[in-house]
Amino acid sequence: MRGAVFMVTNEANTTIDALDQVSHLFKLMGHPKRLQLLYLLIQQSMTVSQISERLKWEQSAVSHQLQVLRKYQIVERVKHGRQVVYRLVDPLVMGIIADVVNEIRK
Repeated sequence: MRGAVFMVTNEANTTIDALDQVSHLFKLMGHPKRLQLLYLLIQQSMTVSQISERLKWEQSAVSHQLQVLRKYQIVERVKHGRQVVYRLVDPLVMGIIADVVNEIRK
């Protein structure tokens, strides 16, 4: 458009910040192993050894992915005596994954 001027406003900066967060969330969920792990934790809370057994990964790989997800507060760990159980706590992540999986299954 002739004569139009693009102005960066606080609202535009807020939108850019929000889109950066969306991009980061998609990067976290876009890692194939992390996505498998998240999908498993949607179904039930589990220990590292249970996750390792179900996904057939080394426990160190499971622990690493869980550490990344904990850093961004997507999963949390809960101690039950000597046992540590991980659970998915971000409802947005749960919804996105469940919705996409359900759409693909149609």
